[in-house]
Amino acid sequence: MLFITLFERMALVALAAYIFTHSPLFEKFFKKNLTVGDKVALIISFSLFSILGTYLGVRVTGGAIANIRPIGAIVAGYIGGPIVGAIVGAIAGGHRLLLGGFTGFACAIATIIEGLVGAYFRGKSHELSPFLGLLAGVVAETIQIFLVLLLAKPFYLALELEKEIGIPMIIINALGVAIFIDIIKTVRRHYNEIAAINALKSLNIAKQASVYLRRGLNKHTSLKIAEIIKFDGNFRGVLIGDKEKVLCYIGDELDVDTINMQVKDYFKKPVEKIIMLYNKDHVEIYFYFIPLIINDEIEGVLGIEVDSLDDHDKRFKEFLRELAELLAIQIEIYKLNKKVETAALSELKALRAQVHPHFLFNALNTIASFCRLDPIKARDLILDLSNYFRGTLKSEEFVTLNKELELIESYLNIEKARFGERIQIQYEIDEKLRDILIPQFILQPLVENAIKHGLTKKHDGGLVKIKVQDIKDKVFFEVSDTGIGIEKDRLKKVLKDSSGIGLKNINDRLKIYYGEGATLNIFSENGAGTKVSFEVPKEGVYAEDKLHNS
Repeated sequence: MLFITLFERMALVALAAYIFTHSPLFEKFFKKNLTVGDKVALIISFSLFSILGTYLGVRVTGGAIANIRPIGAIVAGYIGGPIVGAIVGAIAGGHRLLLGGFTGFACAIATIIEGLVGAYFRGKSHELSPFLGLLAGVVAETIQIFLVLLLAKPFYLALELEKEIGIPMIIINALGVAIFIDIIKTVRRHYNEIAAINALKSLNIAKQASVYLRRGLNKHTSLKIAEIIKFDGNFRGVLIGDKEKVLCYIGDELDVDTINMQVKDYFKKPVEKIIMLYNKDHVEIYFYFIPLIINDEIEGVLGIEVDSLDDHDKRFKEFLRELAELLAIQIEIYKLNKKVETAALSELKALRAQVHPHFLFNALNTIASFCRLDPIKARDLILDLSNYFRGTLKSEEFVTLNKELELIESYLNIEKARFGERIQIQYEIDEKLRDILIPQFILQPLVENAIKHGLTKKHDGGLVKIKVQDIKDKVFFEVSDTGIGIEKDRLKKVLKDSSGIGLKNINDRLKIYYGEGATLNIFSENGAGTKVSFEVPKEGVYAEDKLHNS
């Protein structure tokens, strides 16, 4: 009878778990790095689960409670780690202690340990595992039995109690933990599948749109892009506008003047929101507007028709943000190339112009391949792609070494995703030099050359090493690789050939900024790899020096 009663109560906790997985809090708990606020929310949620488990318990021998409190503590530790598990255990255990009974103290201590047991078993696997949850429940409840027998007085009552409730509590709580984790795992997998579909959809749209965005965003190209978005996204209506007017609209017939007025009003406060329009029959039509942000400035708007004011769940908004971000990146590239075409080519502009469309295309293909297999990785790569292009398009002449390394990191993440273990990276950075100022885009092309012309042409790839050292009155930079090397005849020409692998451009910039003594030194052995290094005087590499000189 006790077993059946506890099973019924455990079903209520399973229902609570289902409700929890559909709450706004749920997804926060699976971020790479939980914030303090996330952990507090996690602690509060699972403390309530555990306390609920106590109240759903059954009074038995000597006022003790056969309960399902351990489920919340174990799952908290399993998801949030040892600190979260221990705190939830302490809160729920403290609550149990206040309820009294001869097992109160033993149960309070046991609940803390149960939270730690959950964390221990999560460390056995990176994936959510109902089976490990089951084992955690069995181990945690077995520990509780021993603690009750050890700490609860009188002993004979504790022994009678465990004879009555020990086995049912082990089975029910272990099953409860496994079911709770399985519900979380199932819902999380469902969310990831939706994220994968949306990421793949946005990437496919961006890839097709890139053909037209190379010619800029105008009435003709925006119409083509809107057609792609409408067809691939299966939307009823799509609108694209700049800061002044609607460039194109596809969908139910609408009054153009009315749309233009709405777009102008929208740019007075351009945030993500629902806009209401009317078709020719004066029927309300709703659009979800999202701004196209370029260099921290809003340059356009993308509008997607939705069913109602409430028809925009989190997944839909994430999809539109990713799509708007990818479109904005491509518009930025177009603007950059336009500036390069019309302006006198400085050395930096020439380097930036080498951000070829094929790199974007290859990157999008790489990201698309991860969408179904690893949607979280796909999203990280989209962020890396965004960070990379934003870094290359910044107007600063000098950036900190740390910023240049972040740019390199974003580039390498994309290339490593593309080429896998063929590319290995090693850093040897003097930490106190991370805040020095260096010419923007001075190291990244060296890394790109090492990969493009060294490692990828070697069947098994190799290692790229980035070294920055403090040497007396100079700062030493070196990018080396274990690739195929450069042939002697070619090596003699690389610093003279402006159409080659870009080393001449970097060499010329170094001489402009630091004088003739700051030229590139290249050592290469055919078939063994290449080292490219340079030194700059330490004077003038810090921010205050640059400000003083300017």
